[in-house]
Amino acid sequence: MALTASRSTARNLGLAALLALTVGPNAVIAQELSFSAKADKTTLAVGDPLVLTITLGGDVSGIEIPVFEFPEGFTVASRSQSSNFSIRLGTVERSLTLAYILVPQQAGTFQLGPFQLDHHGTTISTEPITIAVEKPVLPPQLAPKGERFTL
Repeated sequence: MALTASRSTARNLGLAALLALTVGPNAVIAQELSFSAKADKTTLAVGDPLVLTITLGGDVSGIEIPVFEFPEGFTVASRSQSSNFSIRLGTVERSLTLAYILVPQQAGTFQLGPFQLDHHGTTISTEPITIAVEKPVLPPQLAPKGERFTL
């Protein structure tokens, strides 16, 4: 167990040293922040999933991700978060992506966002996204009511 921890620690220290050498004293850390939201579709039927992606890029240090609110007609089926760190031409770039799978429960026109967060004392916002939810073409299948069935 201790041998594994030592190898892991050595590997992490080696990666940190490589990063320090690669970045060097002339590296520039991006100070600007980009913040956007997009939906994979803007028209769908009740019960069809929608993927909402919220992306932050640039100086994401110190940002606390708020709990984003969604319209009452939507349920959150899934939430995931990923981050990316890269060095391009001596510039350190970071990004954070939040992906939500939202399922509309009722027909109507809804607005997702604008989503907001605070960054170094400034509030930044995304553009709102208008979603049109239509009634399903076929009614949802009803579950059997206590009847026996065989698969």
